[in-house]
Amino acid sequence: MRVVKGAVDRSLQIIELLACEAGWIRMPDFGAELEFENGLPRRVPGQPREQGWAGQDKHTSRYRLTLKLSVLGQRYLRGLGLPALVQPILDAVAAQCRELVRLIVVWDSTFGWLASSQGEAPGLMYSPSMDSPITVHATVNGKVWLPSMSNDRALECALRGGLGKAVASLCGPRAITGIEQLIPELDLTRQRGYGLVVEEAEPGVAALAVPVRSLTDGTVVGTMSAAGPVMRVRPERYDDFYALLKEGASKLDAVWPRESAGGNVSEAA
Repeated sequence: MRVVKGAVDRSLQIIELLACEAGWIRMPDFGAELEFENGLPRRVPGQPREQGWAGQDKHTSRYRLTLKLSVLGQRYLRGLGLPALVQPILDAVAAQCRELVRLIVVWDSTFGWLASSQGEAPGLMYSPSMDSPITVHATVNGKVWLPSMSNDRALECALRGGLGKAVASLCGPRAITGIEQLIPELDLTRQRGYGLVVEEAEPGVAALAVPVRSLTDGTVVGTMSAAGPVMRVRPERYDDFYALLKEGASKLDAVWPRESAGGNVSEAA
């Protein structure tokens, strides 16, 4: 049974790795990225391929995900009815703040984009892709999620996500770079009730975010953010943004499935 379980675990790890990359990945990269002991068994990448989760280029022997995972994910979300429930709420908040509003779903020790709505902002419009990486210590969604757990676990998540490492290409010029900066930020976010970043995730962009909590047990099941150019998202507007996001989050709390879309969420607040 250990052999079967080991193969399944490795296959799932490979699927998760492929999900982070839109391009093709070489077989040696699997072993390096996933730190398999004694290298990567040659058959392991073939298992997701045989089940239709991954495809292999016959010329380069590299791998990438098929659309099977995406299709199943969309089918699952449709089954929950969550996108249809949350979209009108995001649209209403975006229409009032006139900036980009986004929602992420949280599960275990990670999260991912779920939905967004673009307000009709005058002039310059901030419109990033919904598949961009979420650097937990630099993005507003991450910075409002981390305070929902203990400092020790928040540090663990931030370090695993790249805090203190050479990830400058994934962050803006004012991003936190060390543990000594993160702890005060966690405390400040808990006190004021919302996360804030100013040119930490990207140059020229400011954003606020609030947690979305389960009505069942209060755990954080997602985060809701509003972001735009720093010339428009200025300190004098923070209170208004916070009020809009807080109201939107309370509505999301009410429509969220009683069993979170993310399964067992973190120890969150």
